[in-house]
Amino acid sequence: MTLPTTVRQFLELQQSSILEDFRDRMSTCLIATTRERLLRHSKEYNWTIAGLGRISPMSALVVKKENLEPELWVRNGYGGYRKAFLRFLNKYYEIEPASLSVNFQVDHLHPSSRFTKEHTTYFIRLALVARRINSSYGAGFERLLYERERQRDLNGGIHMDWMAFLKIRGVSLPTKTKGLTFWQLWAWNYAKSIAKEGFDTVFTYVELTTILNLAYTNTWRPFPLHPSFKAEAQSFDSYACIPQFSEA
Repeated sequence: MTLPTTVRQFLELQQSSILEDFRDRMSTCLIATTRERLLRHSKEYNWTIAGLGRISPMSALVVKKENLEPELWVRNGYGGYRKAFLRFLNKYYEIEPASLSVNFQVDHLHPSSRFTKEHTTYFIRLALVARRINSSYGAGFERLLYERERQRDLNGGIHMDWMAFLKIRGVSLPTKTKGLTFWQLWAWNYAKSIAKEGFDTVFTYVELTTILNLAYTNTWRPFPLHPSFKAEAQSFDSYACIPQFSEA
């Protein structure tokens, strides 16, 4: 698939910006929160918040953080979010709507199905995601995870998790049918692959497997270490920081 240069450049910028935001600014790397909290954070952290042309600022907002790419946020339940994102791409990146391939979709970084009619004040951050990747998350992982998540009350902001991060990176998740050994090996190998980008391998494994375990078995804890890489994991200083591992 050959992408127009402007679209390819945007995807690269989106990935690099998300990487920095997720890795270095976890306390403010939100993907869903109320409009009021966004406005409050803009004052606390010196963000710039702007409207998007003729779209009401009660429906869409552009958030700009220092040294990061602009983010488009839309109100939960806003049906015009796709058109808003196209307008956003045109205004900030000079991308014409016709340039976008059907192989990409505008995605809510926290599924809108997570919210109910009581959450009309929540805004959700959008991103451009490969259709194939987006479909794989929605068909299995997200449906299982957020059916359970909807049972919890929302209170404030929702921070970016590894699944949203991986989706933007174009990384496919292992399916539920693959089983524990495959999940363990996948998580460890991926954790090692992004160590060069500033992520601790053991901590990343814990984060990845905890959320996979929650989605697929409804259990809130990381997977144990597989014998094939347990000794390698024990060589990391961070290993001793994980009680489930260091006390085993």
